[in-house]
Amino acid sequence: MLHKIQGKKIKQPIKHLHINNRHITTLPDIANTIANTISYNSSTNNYSPAFQNYKADAEQHLLNFISDNTESYNHPIQLDELISAINCSKDSSPGSDNVYYQLLKHLPTCSLKLLLSIFNHYWTTDTFPTSWHKATIIPIPKPGKDHTNPTDYRPIALTSCLCKIFEKILNARLMWFLEYNKFITPGQSGFRKQRGTLDHLVRLESFIRDAFAQKQHVVGIFFSILKKRMI
Repeated sequence: MLHKIQGKKIKQPIKHLHINNRHITTLPDIANTIANTISYNSSTNNYSPAFQNYKADAEQHLLNFISDNTESYNHPIQLDELISAINCSKDSSPGSDNVYYQLLKHLPTCSLKLLLSIFNHYWTTDTFPTSWHKATIIPIPKPGKDHTNPTDYRPIALTSCLCKIFEKILNARLMWFLEYNKFITPGQSGFRKQRGTLDHLVRLESFIRDAFAQKQHVVGIFFSILKKRMI
């Protein structure tokens, strides 16, 4: 089983798997086993009963949010937003519709306007294409792991480029709103423009240097989340 990601082949084919003392060799069984493993790892079965009860209780409380849909982030999508989202998209493998970013980047203005009207139809009618709910899952073996173990594969989801363009537009609006109104804590660096992991490393180094200068101590707590394996 060879897969291609952005034109590159995975060198190691998936020939067989081992799970629960079973030896799996046929391609359909291999695919189904990996699919079931990924589904299990993404399900609520990994949550403790206490957390599931807490989650169920929290979901019963309605959000205190009132909107008359006149906010700027609820306005119809503009052509410049669509063009910006397309231009800033990096080439990647498409979803099942086989629509590539390069195709979108070379659309004439008349086609862009047609695409814009389609997006605005979804936006104003609160609809979402059924095909955008689907993704092609490519299992990528983790380096240095046991490739016969289905839990040692990282799933790569290939979704529609059109859907991702739509998401980029909405995400840009929401991020602008959150940043402008200072709703995001200053300590968060992930998923923010001009921020990254280096910010936290510099902050940690600064804490350590200040502690040395003032003859104090710095205590750091780091979490490493490990997945729960299927039984």
